[in-house]
Amino acid sequence: MNGLKYRILWVDDNIETFIDLAVDEEFEIFLRNYGFDPEIIKFETAESALGHITADSKFDLILSDLNLTGGEQGDSLIRKIRDGEIFTEIFFYSAQPEFESIAKELYRDRVSFLSLVGDEGNRLFKERVKHLISLTISKLQELDNMRGLVMAETSELDVLIEDILIEIMSHENDQTKALRTYMVMKIKENNDQRQELLEKIEELSHNQLIKHRILFDASKKSRTLNEYLKKSGLIEGNPLFKNFHQNYEKDVLQTRNEMAHAKSDVIDGIEYLVLSRKEGEQPIKINQEKCTEIRTNLRRYSEILQKIQEKVV
Repeated sequence: MNGLKYRILWVDDNIETFIDLAVDEEFEIFLRNYGFDPEIIKFETAESALGHITADSKFDLILSDLNLTGGEQGDSLIRKIRDGEIFTEIFFYSAQPEFESIAKELYRDRVSFLSLVGDEGNRLFKERVKHLISLTISKLQELDNMRGLVMAETSELDVLIEDILIEIMSHENDQTKALRTYMVMKIKENNDQRQELLEKIEELSHNQLIKHRILFDASKKSRTLNEYLKKSGLIEGNPLFKNFHQNYEKDVLQTRNEMAHAKSDVIDGIEYLVLSRKEGEQPIKINQEKCTEIRTNLRRYSEILQKIQEKVV
C-alpha cells in the first residue's frame, strides 16, 4: 500500500456490467470510509494487465474473471502473476459452470475463488471483495505500520506547506514583507533556539528560512500559513481554511509527535499506544476506528492544502 492510496487492479472483459451497476463506486466509497484514497485500474485483457503488474506497481488487491478477451485467460494470468513472485491478494471469479473444477486445479497462496452461478452471485461478489479489502487493511493497522504511515504522510504535508509559503514569498510586496517579519518574530519567540542560529536569520533568503528545519519547524510553518490566510482574506468564503493552524496542530502534528515518542503495550490482549503527556501516560487503542480517524485526517489536510495552493498560485 502506498501511503493513503489503496490500488485495485481489475481484469474483466465485461467490466461495463459492473460499472453500470456502480459496483466500482461502491468499493470506492467503502475504501474512503476507511480513510483511503481509492484507485481502481481496469483492464479487459490479461496481456494489458500483465504490463502493469510488477513488484513496484504496489497493487493492494487484484480482481480477475476467468474468461477474458484474447489469448490469456484468468487462470493463466494468475499463474504468471505468482510465477513473477507478485504476492498481492487475488480474487478469482467466474459465472461459468466449469469454474469450480478450474479453481480447484489452480492452487496458489493468497488466491480466493467465487462462483457467480445463481441469483446471489452479485451480492456475494461484493461481500467477498469488501471482506478481502478489510483483510488487507487489517494487516496495516499494526503500530509500526501506522507509525510509518503518519511519519511519511506528515512529511509530505510539511513539504506541501513549504511549497505554498515559497510561492507566497516569491511576490515582493507589503504583505510578504509583513509575513517575513511575522516569521522572524515567531522564531525569536522560542528562547531555546541556539544563539548562533538566531544571529543568522537576516542573512537567510525566504526559501532558506522556510526550509530550515531547526529554526522554522512544522508548527511555525502552519502558523505562518494561517497568518497569511487571515491577512489575505482567503478565509472568507472558505470555512475549511478557518483556524487552519489550530486544527492542523491538533489533528496532524500532535498525532505525529505522539506516534514518534510513544511506546506500544498489550493490555488484556489488546495493543495500545501509550502516550506520554503532561498528566502522565495515557493508553490509546490502535483499532480500526483510530486508524481510520488518522488516515481520514491526513487525507483531509492534503485536500485542504491543495485547495490553498490553487488559490495562491
